[in-house]
Amino acid sequence: MIGISFYLQDPHAKSQIIHAANLGVKRAFTSLHIPEEKGELVGRMSELLKLAQTYEMDIHADVSLNTLNHLGIDEFTDLAPLGVKGIRLDDGFDQETITALSKVFSLSLNASTLNEEELLAVLRSGIKPESLIAWHNFYPRPETGLEEGFFHEQNQMFKKYGIPIYAFIPGAGSKRGPLHAGLPTLERHRFMNPYAAGIELFQHVEGVYVGDQGTEDHLIENLIAYENENILAIRVDSLILQSGQYTVRPDVSQDVFRLQNTRVTENVEPRNTVARSLGAITMDNDAYGRYRGEVQICKRELGANHRVNVIGRVMEEDIPLLSLLKPGQTIQLINV
Repeated sequence: MIGISFYLQDPHAKSQIIHAANLGVKRAFTSLHIPEEKGELVGRMSELLKLAQTYEMDIHADVSLNTLNHLGIDEFTDLAPLGVKGIRLDDGFDQETITALSKVFSLSLNASTLNEEELLAVLRSGIKPESLIAWHNFYPRPETGLEEGFFHEQNQMFKKYGIPIYAFIPGAGSKRGPLHAGLPTLERHRFMNPYAAGIELFQHVEGVYVGDQGTEDHLIENLIAYENENILAIRVDSLILQSGQYTVRPDVSQDVFRLQNTRVTENVEPRNTVARSLGAITMDNDAYGRYRGEVQICKRELGANHRVNVIGRVMEEDIPLLSLLKPGQTIQLINV
């Protein structure tokens, strides 16, 4: 599941919602307790939520005990007529309030801070696990994102009770202020290629949301292609290799990813037979006989081989994607 995020004082929020909806995205997140946001927030919120409703987009809103004062509304239930379908509870809500809100909204618990005792208290109140979402925080300040081991420990707790897990990746391009340093759940993802971060999260959670408003560089399109068709997009730099779809062989080689159906019958003269680095793209030349033309991507550093031409390389930002390639994976190589 893929979702976007929009914010009340982002001037491009409307176009962002429309762009994502036109790509088929049906879920979005917004926060209703950002201290930096000022002004007539209810009107702006109503405007954006109505727009999302026209595209049948489900909106989950992050709320805290300060949300009522922040927005100038009386009750959390006042959010329902405005189009909020689900709420994500920050810290501080008592059990009685949580139970009452669960009767009006789809309910998300803070997966980054809740412990098992608190989770069991929620479940003992009669709320069914399948009606809950465990939703991690995002972290605007660098160095404060979750440590990976803790992230997995929290996830194991929620998986034990059959509760789906959502988390955030940073955006591509424009980042939310005032820090403009990305909005990831995992600190390791903060300055990582957001697409690679998203593919990585898909291995561990059910919902991947872009925390920032920025979705440039075809971020949403590429995530959708991966989720729906298992196609992994990788950017490369090569004067020889054509952009297009390729398939990784189903048998796993130790040192390289071998691309199926790339061998040729015409001559491939030895050229640029230099040492191969991680992410190097190679083509076997005539000296390899019937293997001539086979294209490979290196998993690690390899020495020079007079039978192997180096014809390009994976872009540095996309190197993390190589560790996510699976046997038989379809990849979309994009020559940039």
